[in-house]
Amino acid sequence: MAAKIDKKELTEPDKLQLFFYRVRMFAKKNRNRIYAGAGLFLLIAVVAGGWYLYRLNYETSAGNTYARVFESAMKAGSPAGDAETIKGYKDLIARHPQSRAAITAYYRLGNLYFGRQEVDAAISAYQDFLDRAGEGSDLVTLAYNSLGSCYELKNDFNKALDSYEKAMKTKTALSFELLNYRHIARVYEAMNNTAKAAEYYRKALEKTTDPLMTLYLKRKISLLG
Repeated sequence: MAAKIDKKELTEPDKLQLFFYRVRMFAKKNRNRIYAGAGLFLLIAVVAGGWYLYRLNYETSAGNTYARVFESAMKAGSPAGDAETIKGYKDLIARHPQSRAAITAYYRLGNLYFGRQEVDAAISAYQDFLDRAGEGSDLVTLAYNSLGSCYELKNDFNKALDSYEKAMKTKTALSFELLNYRHIARVYEAMNNTAKAAEYYRKALEKTTDPLMTLYLKRKISLLG
């Protein structure tokens, strides 16, 4: 038997109809605000999409330029070729200073300057790279090592040691432990700190599996007493 509907239920407005009525009234009353909010949302979406496409094109263009310069450098292999490569990397940095390719270009410039014995220019380039690169990059460890080598050439052993110690603290340091230990040992040796030099040569010895390197390190340790 069907349930009886009382008089109150018959006279009450339908709840769903009432809900939609209130929504329409709210929309009508706040029409301008709704339009403004929708317009703002659309504007944000357009700007975000445009920025993404801009950055994508920016990074792609920088990456293509970097690839061309790097490939040209591999083919050149001469002082004149190095000069042209340096110019190429500098142009890349000037045109795309905020790109990932530009960051790597600073590191490549450091290597080129170091190879040409332009030590101060190499230091500047490596420092520019380190100021911009993320900590997770393998190149950070190598850049600190290269920076240390630059300071060694200038006989600034304190700064060299500081650079090598920073290389030891990077996230990828474990991949370069042997290299780092040898560098630090060499600096201590140059500073006439034989005890610390021997300590780090021993650490390097523990990391090597190369027979020739083993003989070299053992001889170093023996000479240092």
